[in-house]
Amino acid sequence: ERGTAITYTGGPASSGWMMGSGQLACASCHGTDGRGGVHRMGMNQVMDAKDIRWSALQGEFDLEKFRLAVVKGQDPDGTQLKSDMPRWTINDDDLADVIVYLKTLP
Repeated sequence: ERGTAITYTGGPASSGWMMGSGQLACASCHGTDGRGGVHRMGMNQVMDAKDIRWSALQGEFDLEKFRLAVVKGQDPDGTQLKSDMPRWTINDDDLADVIVYLKTLP
């Protein structure tokens, strides 16, 4: 709604056919309910996506740690997340909106 594209680098390997012509969203991997889990992405790629409902994240993540995970692919302990996790180019307002949404998921 702000008129700025939210782009990404990395993420699941794709030849352009797998995820809506290569366009990912959080729900592409974590599901519309945010619970994540193990699932198949394309023909041979198996992914274990984290539960991103805020109720599941809040003990481990705060706003800054969540931002680092989304933008830099950094886990709260400082290690790098798997390359399956896209590195998103997202502004602070849009990121705050994502968190507000994640807080609504039961």
